[in-house]
Amino acid sequence: MKITLACSALLTMFATTLTIPAAVFAEDSPNVSIGTLFIEGAFTRPTKAGAKDAEGYLSIINEGSVPDRLVSVDSDIANKAELRASGTDGQTLSDGIEIPAGATVNLAPGGERVTFLNIHHPLKDGDIIHATLGFENAGQIDIGFHAIPSLSSLMSGGDSKKK
Repeated sequence: MKITLACSALLTMFATTLTIPAAVFAEDSPNVSIGTLFIEGAFTRPTKAGAKDAEGYLSIINEGSVPDRLVSVDSDIANKAELRASGTDGQTLSDGIEIPAGATVNLAPGGERVTFLNIHHPLKDGDIIHATLGFENAGQIDIGFHAIPSLSSLMSGGDSKKK
């Protein structure tokens, strides 16, 4: 009788663990939401050995009737993260990036972006930068910037050097 009860309890525990989905941590996801803001497609690029900085890109959709502003980014890979303007000079956007009501703002290569300064190690394909985005109104949310190679890198077989 005792063995049957013990086995029954073990089977119940085992069956319960099978039905609970594996944990998905918000900081791993490239798509998250907070309030009326939806953040999608967060990514970065693998870096070369010795690289000091990395850039992050994403889209922010504001489905609300009130504008918001992305004002900060913190990460686990860099000493500091900044919001930067488009162009090669990459001026720091100390006032953040406005997210108008009912609009989508894309942080993309060649445009506004997140810059992770003094990264602790190079990024490989598949790595994830865990970051926290800070919004003026919506608050803070964790997100994962996934390292994916550029299309040109894939087309050249991963080696951008001429042979």
